[in-house]
Amino acid sequence: MAAGHNNVAAVGTANSNSIYGTNFLGVYSQGSTHAQVAVLKANLRQYRSITPSYLWTSTPSLEGNTSNTFDAATTANLKVFQSNSGLTADGSYGAGSRNAMHASIGVSPRGWVRIFKSTSGYINYNDTVVGLANDATYKLDHAWCTSSCRDTLYSIGYAFYSTYSKLIEVNDGSLMDGADTPEHSTHQTGREVDIRNAGLTAAEAKKFLEICVANANVSRVIYYTNHGLTSSKIYIRADHADHFHVDTVN
Repeated sequence: MAAGHNNVAAVGTANSNSIYGTNFLGVYSQGSTHAQVAVLKANLRQYRSITPSYLWTSTPSLEGNTSNTFDAATTANLKVFQSNSGLTADGSYGAGSRNAMHASIGVSPRGWVRIFKSTSGYINYNDTVVGLANDATYKLDHAWCTSSCRDTLYSIGYAFYSTYSKLIEVNDGSLMDGADTPEHSTHQTGREVDIRNAGLTAAEAKKFLEICVANANVSRVIYYTNHGLTSSKIYIRADHADHFHVDTVN
């Protein structure tokens, strides 16, 4: 678990702090004093440098502002970032803003990419309001994978959408640095993702399995049933009744 998750300000909970030996806060807001606030200011300066200047005409500069104190200037800059990222501009930096910062300027030391928030093939459940709420125990960003895996997610998701006009929900991939995680015994390769089956009919679940089996970059799908399909790619496990676990070759 890289402190600050490499180059992006980190958040944490009592559970994740205990496991990883950190002391991150779940939310940073005006008045907070923490080493991660200085990281957040650096993140906002970087984000500001790569976005149009007209977005910041009424926002105070953070140049030279390197303290650990979350001040009014930090709040103002964060609100612009949140607004640009489609978030509620409340000036508080929590898991949702962390995820958006990862997507905007995050760099994986493994060379992985972040799963998009939404496409015409899938939704990243980690970035939804419900998904964020359900991740309250650890507040980790399991949304990183290889570029080939992300392409495969889009391909199988779009094939499913083309049939049912329904977007699949990608739940968890890997952490951006491939670190161990208390929520998964695997998911450290950037080639493993979970797909939620919430709301899918048996016919839709079977179709999703068929699409995965037909995709050359899918090496394995773990699910609680094969829905009558015969394929060496399908592994049946009773503990996967609420999601598909998809492994990719690359």
